[in-house]
Amino acid sequence: MRSIRLHRLKILMNTNDLSIHDLRAIITVARTRHFGNAADELGLAQPTLSAQVQKVERVLGVTFFERAARRFLITPQGERLLPIVREMLASAERLQQASAQHVREVPLRLGVIPTLGPYLMPHVLVPMATKSPGFTLDITERPTATLIEKLLDGSLDAAILSLPVRNSSLAALPLFDEAFRLIAPRGSELTCCACLSPAQLAASDMVLLDEGHCLREQVVSACNRKGGTQPKVVAASLETLKYMVAAGSGYSLLPALACGVPEGLRDLVQVRAFDDRPVTRRVALCYRRTLADTRRVLQLADFMRKHPPKEVQVVGAVAKSGQKVGLKKGPEKAATRTKATSGI
Repeated sequence: MRSIRLHRLKILMNTNDLSIHDLRAIITVARTRHFGNAADELGLAQPTLSAQVQKVERVLGVTFFERAARRFLITPQGERLLPIVREMLASAERLQQASAQHVREVPLRLGVIPTLGPYLMPHVLVPMATKSPGFTLDITERPTATLIEKLLDGSLDAAILSLPVRNSSLAALPLFDEAFRLIAPRGSELTCCACLSPAQLAASDMVLLDEGHCLREQVVSACNRKGGTQPKVVAASLETLKYMVAAGSGYSLLPALACGVPEGLRDLVQVRAFDDRPVTRRVALCYRRTLADTRRVLQLADFMRKHPPKEVQVVGAVAKSGQKVGLKKGPEKAATRTKATSGI
């Protein structure tokens, strides 16, 4: 009994050098009592299996098997230690299964800005429910600054943001470019002009979102700056903005995904694309560079690139059919530095 306890202690002290595959090799050989049969069962070459067994014996300082041309014996030491090895293998396999189940069951905590959430997420969630039912999202919709805070304090795993995001602690996976379109009262000068250009826009004549929305800054940066950068009227959301334009409060810009006009407003407003120098924003999936498990973030980015709304232009690499999205290159190489990415 004392000998078994000492061997158990020795095994526990040395298991850092052993893998589940090494332990499984010992148990399979002991059960089949034949190296060739065990190798076939494990899908290994016999020299590979023999090397695994020798590794376990070397690490533990114990010989498990007597090998001879026509006989196979388990040594007395092997007989005493095999129950411990079985117990350890079973525990390791349970831990591995529990870990895999945990990864599948825990949702990815995803943030999304309000000017994207209602318009983009239906294009993500609907195909995800049928094509990747095991991939679940816990979605938070907040302005950019709040989402960045939540990324940095660990409350979120990733966030869909409009670039640039100037924070060196974050990495960005570009997803798509989204064009802006003019929304103005029907029959107004801008809707009727021969060639619509961003140079014709003035923030002082526009209906813009509240401060804190990155969309407001992007729209202002596209204007000609005549009359300053303060809007004529401020709206709390894009849907409210549409009604304010319909009421004659001014004109504005809408992201392509948000250009749907309620039926009651279609006779009052007109949505028009730019003819000269289109205005766009680049949307990316951002995450902490120190995030422990970036695999699901990369998988989500790849899924979104493969199932884009028709209104956007996909950017970034898309994994080919059958290609696994992994971490071979690491987050630094797999992602675009947020500081160096241009926005509108």
